[in-house]
Parts: sequence; structure tokens; C-alpha cells
Amino acid sequence: MTTSQPLFTPTADGQAYDIAPAGVLLILADMVYGPQDDPEWTGGPKTEAMIHAMLAAARAGGYTQTDILHTLLVRGERSKRLEQMARAACAAAGNDRIAALFETMRKGKQ
Repeated sequence: MTTSQPLFTPTADGQAYDIAPAGVLLILADMVYGPQDDPEWTGGPKTEAMIHAMLAAARAGGYTQTDILHTLLVRGERSKRLEQMARAACAAAGNDRIAALFETMRKGKQ
């Protein structure tokens, strides 16, 4: 498994980041399962649905550890193991499935 490519890469102008799909999965999990800083935030159900959709895409692509990965995400684990599992899950899902999920979310068709 290749882990040399960073999950978060600054853009050329330094004003934003390009985020690998595994990085998106980790951010979404932190938003849903991590401490809530904003009591007004109502995006939890939609964000959690995206997590489940990404894990389902990984399972469809042959990744067999989605239950373990989900448990670690819920527990808020932050480790190299979790990062490697997120990378493997997104690799199994494949770019086409991940892109379709992101497009669905972008259009708000959850």
C-alpha cells in the first residue's frame, strides 16, 4: 500500500489544500464523531450519510474491513493505522465511485 502521497497538500497559491479522499473521510468522521464546537451545526446526518456511503463504496470495491474502520472512526482514533485503513478503503472504492459520491453531495442529492 502506498502511503507516500500526503492526505492534505497545499495548493500552489498556499491559500487552500487539495485533499485526498481518505483525508475527506477522516475530516467527515471528525465532524460527526468528534467534539461539537458549534451547537447550531445541523449537518451531522448528511455528513454521517456520506461516511456510510464512502464505506459502502469501499465494501463494493472489495474492502473487507469497513466495520473495523467505522468503529475506529466513531471512537475518534487518530493513528497511522487509521490513516492506512482510510487510504485502503478509498483505494478499494476507486476514483470513479468516490467522484460520484462527491458529485452527489455537491448537488445535494443525498
